[in-house]
Amino acid sequence: MSKGQEPPRKPGRPKSAAARAAALQAARAIIEEAGPNRLTVEAVAARAGVGKPTIYRNWANAQELAMAALMSAGEASGARDARKTPPLVALERMLEDTARRLTSREGRQTALMLASAEQDGELFKLFRNRVLLDGRRRAVAHLEAAIEAGDVGADIDAGLAVDLVFGALFLRVLLRHAPLEPGFGAAALRLALDGARPRAAC
Repeated sequence: MSKGQEPPRKPGRPKSAAARAAALQAARAIIEEAGPNRLTVEAVAARAGVGKPTIYRNWANAQELAMAALMSAGEASGARDARKTPPLVALERMLEDTARRLTSREGRQTALMLASAEQDGELFKLFRNRVLLDGRRRAVAHLEAAIEAGDVGADIDAGLAVDLVFGALFLRVLLRHAPLEPGFGAAALRLALDGARPRAAC
């Protein structure tokens, strides 16, 4: 070996990001084949070709891994560059993505997981923190950016408006009194903001 030449790397475990992606992919496959309640850390580790310690470094237990796998299934749909998108358009897209995920197979599987979990358990806390509250924070940030840009009246309560819209989405999911159709999220947003848009002087 010549001086300065690096020795060849020995084959070893995949890098952290690759191992995490492999575990999520394996978890999604198991959920699709057998349902979320059949997912175990051992099964995911074997299918992904990673060690159990790798999984426990990323997720506390099988339920948390299952939830992460279900949530990651829809992440690609929201991978647009928000910096180049007007904030109201970004918010409308986010609402449409949320509605689509709620009515997707992954959304129904998530509902099954939540139905079988204790209401004060870790799974509910994870869903509340990682899905509901995180989504609400992103939506409020989009709306606040729209207010700052002058697209929405400055006197609007961004948090209240977002709660109204998300409330409408989840009400249709929970009560099933009407379908959660494409365009519903954007329509609910327009209704919530109708009185808040700047109006031309008479």
